[in-house]
Amino acid sequence: MCGRTKYWSVLLGGVAAVALALTGCTEEMSQDAQRSLYVTTIPPLAAILREIVGERGEVKSLLAPGASPHTYEPKPSDIKAVEKATGFFFAQKDLDGWALLFDQPNRVEMFKLIPEDMRREMTVSRTHNARHSGDSPDGHFWTSPRTVKAALPGLVRELARLDPEGAAAYEANAERFADRLDALHDEVAEMLEPFAGESLLLVHPSFLYFMADYGLELGGVVEPAPGKEPTPKSILGLIETARERDIKAIFTEPQLPEEPIQVLAEETGLPLYVLDPLGGAPGRATYEELILYNAGTIAKALGG
Repeated sequence: MCGRTKYWSVLLGGVAAVALALTGCTEEMSQDAQRSLYVTTIPPLAAILREIVGERGEVKSLLAPGASPHTYEPKPSDIKAVEKATGFFFAQKDLDGWALLFDQPNRVEMFKLIPEDMRREMTVSRTHNARHSGDSPDGHFWTSPRTVKAALPGLVRELARLDPEGAAAYEANAERFADRLDALHDEVAEMLEPFAGESLLLVHPSFLYFMADYGLELGGVVEPAPGKEPTPKSILGLIETARERDIKAIFTEPQLPEEPIQVLAEETGLPLYVLDPLGGAPGRATYEELILYNAGTIAKALGG
């Protein structure tokens, strides 16, 4: 951790010097001619923010599609973007807490915009793989359209604080997005209603909000925390769980290593399907595309 902190310190210091040298050029540009820049840590936050920001500004995600927030290292261009941003949005300190290392006073933790009674803990099933990731907040709130809708009033307040002249536009955009989130929730609920009560075997507990909304159970987790590879004993436990719960498929993610879950798939004979908690890739770039992709993947896996 000390080496990582030193890396950040050196990189941040170097970029600060470059930024200072370029200040004269930046100040020559008319503020009125520039759109506000809002930066997020991960693609799904950018997808949500774009719906509310609309034409008032540009929204940029630091994390590229397919990359993991748990192994992210900043590029100089990332640091400069965050420094000049009107606002910097991250999910939750236990998920993308590296956002706290950036020098940006207008930083917003979006998890705190969710009503407390809708927040979940990052817990995993006490099945045969009885490892537990700890009773820490689960920052993957965006997998639930209902939870995203509940966060919109707080998000509008933060944007209006950063850009008071855009308050009316943010409010209007949020109202339209809320209506679409209702429609999205209804569509997914209808799609997954036949599979209520089914158990899912996940590589990582990224979809607890989604599963709670649509009546799906957590049958087991291969890696409760990133980088904590399963032991042979836990793999055996998951194999037994898969048989006991009549689990139909195993769900991996494009951001995590495939080796551990491939071993489990071979041992159980279960098919592998890819869920994407972060999106950003073609076909999963907008918020609705991402949710419908994951819902469709689950429906295909369980109904196949």
